[in-house]
Amino acid sequence: MKKISIVMLALVISLSAQCLGSPINTRAGIKFGVNPGTLEEGDGGDVFSGTGMHFGIGQGTDILNLLSLDMLVMYRATTYSRVEALDITHSYSYKNLYFPIVLSLKAGMLPLISPYISAGIGFNIQLSGIERFEGNGLAIENDIAGLGTHAYAILGLGVEVKLIKLRIVPEFTANINGSLDDDATEDIREGNVDYHISVGVYYAP
Repeated sequence: MKKISIVMLALVISLSAQCLGSPINTRAGIKFGVNPGTLEEGDGGDVFSGTGMHFGIGQGTDILNLLSLDMLVMYRATTYSRVEALDITHSYSYKNLYFPIVLSLKAGMLPLISPYISAGIGFNIQLSGIERFEGNGLAIENDIAGLGTHAYAILGLGVEVKLIKLRIVPEFTANINGSLDDDATEDIREGNVDYHISVGVYYAP
């Protein structure tokens, strides 16, 4: 009985290796794209909106071609604006470092194209920021004080296209940050959502 069990276990392992490949695979590469987003200041006015850009490098680990863990370091430029009284455009622009950590569930058994869904957390470090008022022939800029680090919840979906040693990954993620304004009452909330539309190019040895 023990011999039969050992033989069956060996067969299962052998079949798994042939169908799924190596149980753990790694890849490394770059990701770049644009990030339209919105910002609620919590002052009762219109929502700020705008589009920035991002690029970065990172690595991923695939487990049994079903789960993957990705970690990246990215540069993000974010900008948001709205038109206020007297046709004055009020805008915020930030330069950031962004560190997303994402866990994905993949249909990795498919031979060429693997769709996936993902969730994770991202840590955004604001490096610099500018607040700008522009209109009626005038423009005023001020450096933003009190820059900080914020945590974002990440929800996404994408498709991994498998080439011989490359992985091309178009992806869409929502990066969601909501926090109470220190000066706001409990029913007024400021929040920020950035939508990353990205393409990743990875080398998979």
